[in-house]
Amino acid sequence: MTPFPNAVYGNATTATQLQSQTADGITWSRYAAPSAAPTHEDSEALSRMTFEELAGPDPLHAVLNRMRMLPRPVVVVVGRSRRPVVEDYHAELRVLEAEHGAAPVHSDVRKTIGDVGAAFVVAGIDANLLVMQASSGTHSDSID
Repeated sequence: MTPFPNAVYGNATTATQLQSQTADGITWSRYAAPSAAPTHEDSEALSRMTFEELAGPDPLHAVLNRMRMLPRPVVVVVGRSRRPVVEDYHAELRVLEAEHGAAPVHSDVRKTIGDVGAAFVVAGIDANLLVMQASSGTHSDSID
């Protein structure tokens, strides 16, 4: 008996990857770019936030090392994709598990909080972790 898949994705084509990267870039530039002009509603909240880009051969290690330098309390917002991503952090996550003596992260955990979220859990980082996933389309449902 074949179990029903929990997600069905279209083919990961160059076009879908480009679309995803473009959407990420637009959102990042709106909030994080120094030249971004926030709306009045955004300005107060954005004044209390820090946006950083970290580059390096081991991005999960870079993020965790940066987090260790921040004063507490801190809220970390990470994104999680429903589509297969271009970057795969699975190998680096396995290295982190070995470094921290952690059990392997179950695939359901990775699907739920993503590789970046899983890295925070494996490393035992003391932070409030908010994992967000974008939604396509609009919903007319409201919460009363």
